[in-house]
Amino acid sequence: MGHSSNVPLESMGLPVLVELVESAVEGIAVLSPCGERFQHVNRAGCHILGRSLEELLSSPVADFSLPAAGAGPDAVAVVALGDREIECVPAVVPTPLDEPVRVVRFRDVTDARRQERRLKAFSRTSASIAFAESLTTGLDSLARNVRHASAMEACTFLIMDDQGELRQVGTYGDYPGTPDYEDRLKACRELGAPLLSAQVFETGKPVVVEGWRELTLADERFAPLHEISQRQSWHTIAVLPLIVRGSTVGVFNGFYLKGSQPSDSDLAFLSAIADQAAVAVDNARMLVQLEAKAALDERHRLARDLHDSVSQALFSMTLRSRAVQMLAEQARYPMPEVTAGLTELRDLVQGALAEMRALIFQLRPETLHEEGLISAVRRHAAAIEARHHIPVLVECPQHSLPLLPEQETNLFRVVSEAVINAVKHAEAQRLRVHIRCEGTDGRDLLIEVCDDGQGFDPDAPYPGHLGLVSMSERIARLGGTFTVVSAPGQPTTVRALLPGVLRFPDDVTKEGTMQ
Repeated sequence: MGHSSNVPLESMGLPVLVELVESAVEGIAVLSPCGERFQHVNRAGCHILGRSLEELLSSPVADFSLPAAGAGPDAVAVVALGDREIECVPAVVPTPLDEPVRVVRFRDVTDARRQERRLKAFSRTSASIAFAESLTTGLDSLARNVRHASAMEACTFLIMDDQGELRQVGTYGDYPGTPDYEDRLKACRELGAPLLSAQVFETGKPVVVEGWRELTLADERFAPLHEISQRQSWHTIAVLPLIVRGSTVGVFNGFYLKGSQPSDSDLAFLSAIADQAAVAVDNARMLVQLEAKAALDERHRLARDLHDSVSQALFSMTLRSRAVQMLAEQARYPMPEVTAGLTELRDLVQGALAEMRALIFQLRPETLHEEGLISAVRRHAAAIEARHHIPVLVECPQHSLPLLPEQETNLFRVVSEAVINAVKHAEAQRLRVHIRCEGTDGRDLLIEVCDDGQGFDPDAPYPGHLGLVSMSERIARLGGTFTVVSAPGQPTTVRALLPGVLRFPDDVTKEGTMQ
């Protein structure tokens, strides 16, 4: 039985060493003594550098950004070679020759480093979204992390708003956006342009289109975007849906330079990022809903407290003052001053009670949820008349309107705000609230609040602008338009038009009876 023995590497001979170099999985380049030219590159090195050995021997080392082995032994460096990253380890190998041999070992670490950046991006995005002050801030941070962890040129998140429009929320990189970018997108859609963002939002399927920029420049339906696209250098677009709990809430757009379109692993990474963004959008919306519910619950609690304490106390004061007044009137000796004072006190208490009831109704319009918008508006008008002694004429359909609870709440707030503005600021002597169904199918809703007050300039910088901004925002959230017609010294009309908001059953008359 033979015994194996250790054979020194040096004794194996040059052919064995050459084969070891050629079969290595790392690139190995032997440089000239000055480090400027290649003297030999193994097979793996030729593959990594993308050139044949003959081409490399006639090319300067500087063309490939490889270090010239002057930084000391094992000085690891990572250099960029196109869109790839190459890790290099230069070394100086002593030989029996007059001069040592300069050698560079190198390998392609693009995928490994990209994966490392992705993992870091995941950890950073989770923290940035969790502690972001707003959804926009969180998605901006997420876009920045995605851009740094990928080969894309730029990226953006588009979120569907309450009006059914995709709005740009988070962006990073050389994104082709301008202040009017969303308006330009809308103009393209109106021209019939096939917007990828809208397509992906509808289908919930990711799309990658190479040469999309050139395709849009050749399509006149994208003319509103041509000025922007001509200034950009991106070539390929990747669009992924943001899906949470089975619903699409937005899309992610990634823009790539020519030759660097996303791989399957890139798309898997972007899909995971899109899931994070979708959860962030969903959480932000739930937070808004919770805050609104908390505010509504607080209004209801305050209304109950006022009803149970202050309102009941005022009612008791009314009864007691009337009883004392009757005793004074029946006294043996007339006391006209006392009687007059008690009468005045009773009137004041009754007025305060009327105001308190109106305030409670504004805080908690139970009629709105029980009987609908029209009944709530009628009761509100009656409360205003009792409180301020100003006639309020309500013209509206006899039947209730088929509106969602959120729609009724917002519309009632707009009507009540407009009425209160007319009473407090316009010094109006008469008000009219007009509600009617419009349109060829009777599904449009028109609401007008008119007064005969002193009017104002709607474009003037009023402090708080008389609540016009909040009223306009409420109507906009419902997909309607809000206008104010007024001028100093003239009557004012606040108008809200909501197209297609009514959903009548077939057996309900759309026109209604006016009264």
